[in-house]
Amino acid sequence: MKNDNYKNECSPVSTHVSDETKTWLDNMKNKYSIDISTQLFYVVSKMIKSEKQLEKIVVASLLDEHESRGNTLREMASELGIEVNVNVADKTASRMVPVVSANVVDVFSKHKTTGVETATANIINKCLDENSDINTAMKSKLEEAISKTSVSDEVIDWTRFGSYRYSDLDILGMAIKDYRILQEDNLRAGFMNGLYASLHNQALGLWSDEEKQLTIKQLVRLQPKVCVRTGEQKTLAIQSMVRRLFKAIVHFGTAEEKMKLFGTSEIYPKPRKRKAKK
Repeated sequence: MKNDNYKNECSPVSTHVSDETKTWLDNMKNKYSIDISTQLFYVVSKMIKSEKQLEKIVVASLLDEHESRGNTLREMASELGIEVNVNVADKTASRMVPVVSANVVDVFSKHKTTGVETATANIINKCLDENSDINTAMKSKLEEAISKTSVSDEVIDWTRFGSYRYSDLDILGMAIKDYRILQEDNLRAGFMNGLYASLHNQALGLWSDEEKQLTIKQLVRLQPKVCVRTGEQKTLAIQSMVRRLFKAIVHFGTAEEKMKLFGTSEIYPKPRKRKAKK
């Protein structure tokens, strides 16, 4: 690759990309007259600043690939009647007892954002901001729905974050830095009640425990949600736990954690509005 905007010498390499990515690259080539090798140079130079960062990405990707292959082989073995030894990490997670459970009812479905919905979301967001001192179940669900609506047109492969550990926080920050999720108002907004605040704080504490070295996939098993009607426990989605960790870092995280995730340590919870005295 060669790029006059960079003084560093470049060495040619070959790679393979998905058909969809190839289409994107071709579109950029036709639109800006920039060859594909230069585009890939931009991506690599922007994302990778050191060998350590590259190693983390490679290892995380290998873990994802290994887990995917392992699941496929286990399914085939089950069909063939072959007894499979449980993975050590799975054994450890299965012995862990859920620490805190929360009653959460899913009342909003995913959908694409339209212009009308975006305008409605902005109105609701303004109302939520003006009433930050009020905490109700409905307000909490509105905040959740708005946060999902605001990024529904952005495709994020949440499952790939399941193998991420606390030591991968900087890699996680780089992976989602160009998405609007980190600008969501809900991350800085208050909690519905003390239980939700405790769940967020606890999730970050468990994930950052150097002895446990939990992945996000293992972490979701420690904080299941409970169906209000049946009492049945269900495992949180990876997306829900990642969002929980994001908000926990805003409210309880260190300056270093905020810097790794948001690229700045100057991010704080919204101040609670005091009720006017009558």
